[in-house]
Amino acid sequence: MRTVLGSLLAILAFIGGAGVAQADPPAPPYPTVTTWHDAEVRTCEALSCPVYQVIPAGTSTIGICWTRGETVTALGYSNNVWIMVSMNSGGRYLVSAIYFEGNERANLPYENDCGPY
Repeated sequence: MRTVLGSLLAILAFIGGAGVAQADPPAPPYPTVTTWHDAEVRTCEALSCPVYQVIPAGTSTIGICWTRGETVTALGYSNNVWIMVSMNSGGRYLVSAIYFEGNERANLPYENDCGPY
């Protein structure tokens, strides 16, 4: 019985480990990002997702990490990078990177890729 149970657990562990690896979000302290235009905070990385809040132009907030999502074209810019921002409520909130100062990732390090969730 122990041999069968041990074999079954080994198979389940192998199958469970065969999934797609998910990246861990970067560890704090997180850098800040600053909006150059009013920016809609959404619950996912697409324009079809609900707007949670608007960050006014000139506001600095915590930029946890960046990810790729729907391409946004506005104000003469296009980009498919979204910045996960801290809203102090524990949820997952994202803003198109085109509304932040800096490069295509709002100057977040390349290593701060959120990865798939």
